[in-house]
Amino acid sequence: MCNKPSHRLYNCPVAIRAGSHPTATALVTKKSLYTYAALDAAIAARQAFLSTHGIGRGDRVLVVVSPSVSCCATLWALFRLGATACPMNPALPETALARTAAMVEAHWMVAEQTVTPLRQPSASTDAPQPASKHPAFATIVLTSGSSGAPKAAVHSHENHLAAARTANRNMPLSPGDRWLLSLSLFHVAGLAVLFRCALAGAAAALPEAGLSLEDNLTTSGATHVSLVPTQLYRLLESSRAAAALRNMKGVLLGGAPVAPSLIARAWNAGLSLTRSYGMTETAAQLCATASNASYEELLSDGRPLVSNTIRIGTDGMVEVRGAALFLGYYHGNGHCRRPETADGWFRTGDMGHFDAQGRLHITGRADAMFICGGENIQPEEIEAALCALPGVRRAVVAPLPHDEYGAVPVAFVDKPQSEAWDDAALRDGLAPLLPRFKIPRYFLAWPNTLCPGMKPNRNLFAAEARKRCG
Repeated sequence: MCNKPSHRLYNCPVAIRAGSHPTATALVTKKSLYTYAALDAAIAARQAFLSTHGIGRGDRVLVVVSPSVSCCATLWALFRLGATACPMNPALPETALARTAAMVEAHWMVAEQTVTPLRQPSASTDAPQPASKHPAFATIVLTSGSSGAPKAAVHSHENHLAAARTANRNMPLSPGDRWLLSLSLFHVAGLAVLFRCALAGAAAALPEAGLSLEDNLTTSGATHVSLVPTQLYRLLESSRAAAALRNMKGVLLGGAPVAPSLIARAWNAGLSLTRSYGMTETAAQLCATASNASYEELLSDGRPLVSNTIRIGTDGMVEVRGAALFLGYYHGNGHCRRPETADGWFRTGDMGHFDAQGRLHITGRADAMFICGGENIQPEEIEAALCALPGVRRAVVAPLPHDEYGAVPVAFVDKPQSEAWDDAALRDGLAPLLPRFKIPRYFLAWPNTLCPGMKPNRNLFAAEARKRCG
């Protein structure tokens, strides 16, 4: 069940910084700088605006987010009001927004200057009433749903703040630093940038709409950035972007499995790289490499940021606990529920192990495994082997139903267009790395339309494999 956090008045870190360092830069856009005093005033104005419309303590509010000053002010204003922010992807169609609104029983939807009521009390005493409100909820963030339908993860303010504090201790952030908001605010890693910057007195640099990540990286003056592997792959293809990354104080990499070949490229490019492991449920990172990590350490997922918060279960699954761990999945009528072991640990669904130096290594998702002729296939193992081959930028392995073996592995491979496609070369390259039954039956070109987000949706890749090879 949910934790029972304190209902004391929320101490907004932006307001605290506005009192102690009012002239420090809090937000950066292409055209303007907002000091902490100016941002605090913008949040207060936004708070009054939302309150006038009727939004108050305990309300669940869908926020159609964008990297704008108005959006950032809206999120902080909702926190000050004691409302629950449910950040949403602005690219979602109305039907998807409606499904999410029903899932979390949202009371309101906010988009820039538009406030829309979603759940009104009925005049009939027999009709269902709006779901109850819970003032301890700070955010509800949808999980990636990479292997199934997304879940609605509920966090408290302390969850976000605890994660930000430990992350800042591991990867120092100071007044005068700028963290480029390169990950969307509807992901917990994007929200983490706002909390980390506010606690440290640093600035969040908002990307300009219409510009590529490379252009924003090179024009924002950012000193820090969070990237997923796909973003880093693309940036390292450009000498201009690689130079910008090389000049940064910190490049935080996480959100998806990382191929050793990508680590090698980043190391050789001279990047100040920090790898992290975490998930929506842990308010971003729970484990990370040191900011001055060796190459060997960067080949791992790092060490726990707080001792005794990560362990390996008897079946090899990673289990976690601690102050950053979410309250639970939204379960209706203002309640959430967190599945736990008998002794209070959350099972992540990730398989992994610790090495002799205490570094975590994630080997794959338990729900991604499939069986081929009686043998267990962990797709991530094959993907890592593929990414170790020359010219392979990324790979996803999916099961294809087979009458004799039950399923066979199919690989989607992303290679530069300039390189010739050669199935035989890929098979030959994998032969020393994998047993024969793990070598994919088919190698298919990468479908860009299936991977627009942080993580590939394995169900979509499996459907694509059936369509092309079935």
